[in-house]
Amino acid sequence: MRSSFRYLGAMAVISVVAAACSGSASPSPSSAAPSQAAASVAPAASVAPSQAAASVAPTSGKKLSIGIVTFSMTDVATNGTVKGAQDEATAKGWTSSVVDAQGSVDLGNTAMEDYVQKKVDAIIVIVFPSDSLGAGLAAAKAANIPVYTMGGGFADGISAMGDDWMGKVVADRIALDTGGKGDMLGLVYRGGLPCLKREADYNTMVAANPGISSVTQQVTVPGQVESASAATLAWIAGHPNGKAIWTCFDDPAMGAVAALKQSNKKAGDVLVYGFNGNPDAVQAVKDGWLTATLWIDHTKMGADAVDAFAEIIAAGSSWQQKVLPSNYILVDKTNVDQFIKDHPAK
Repeated sequence: MRSSFRYLGAMAVISVVAAACSGSASPSPSSAAPSQAAASVAPAASVAPSQAAASVAPTSGKKLSIGIVTFSMTDVATNGTVKGAQDEATAKGWTSSVVDAQGSVDLGNTAMEDYVQKKVDAIIVIVFPSDSLGAGLAAAKAANIPVYTMGGGFADGISAMGDDWMGKVVADRIALDTGGKGDMLGLVYRGGLPCLKREADYNTMVAANPGISSVTQQVTVPGQVESASAATLAWIAGHPNGKAIWTCFDDPAMGAVAALKQSNKKAGDVLVYGFNGNPDAVQAVKDGWLTATLWIDHTKMGADAVDAFAEIIAAGSSWQQKVLPSNYILVDKTNVDQFIKDHPAK
């Protein structure tokens, strides 16, 4: 096995990630207007059992306020979580507001502390590793404000977590499709825990298949599509017969597809995999440019988070940390038409 985790020399400049976006200014939340309301994987779809957090009515008539700290509003999937949370809050007659942390841990912590000062009733944090949010979590815990994380993992002060990691599902599929052989590119991002966990599963798959030679390149957020496209162009130049490209979410996958087109590759010449099932990625599956994307119901994850807060607040100090599972479908050429029919783009 030859597994090299070196950065592509031509792209070393883009290895500075979300921390470069940090700043000392306190982000200003935008008030939301009411919205209208896995062991092995077969080539076709794999669907997790439909499980949701139990919907529990508040024990009192209090209208709760929800503060949402989103990782980046440039990411379609995390925007889905925000929408699901805000729609559910509106349906309950609650209020919500959103801060775009622009991929910066510093801005994420500051936003959480600001929400504590504003005396919100609950906080949702999206993607940031929970162990990087020490200041924000400490402030929330001191004020007895429950915090839900989408994919950030547990830490002191986290009440519940939505699990959207699922890296093994896609890693196993790549091993199956490639026969465990060939040159591969991993487009990674290490500023968010879901991507870190998915990358770990990808690395495990590479290590288990000596016929795979993999290099990785970190993308930037914001700028994930553009940096992924540039990294892919550099990889193609050095690996004209490259077999597959793994990405930790769909935006870099679409950047990779753009680079393949620019390089005069044909659909299917290089296998490309993504996560989240964004509408443009699903269309790319249908068109043959994307081999598979793991659609995750992020909108429902946001709604489940809001539903859980009433139970968490009612339980008080007796509440135990809980994982809220998510639904997923591996979308590929065998089921993409049915998926589009069942999940029309909105």
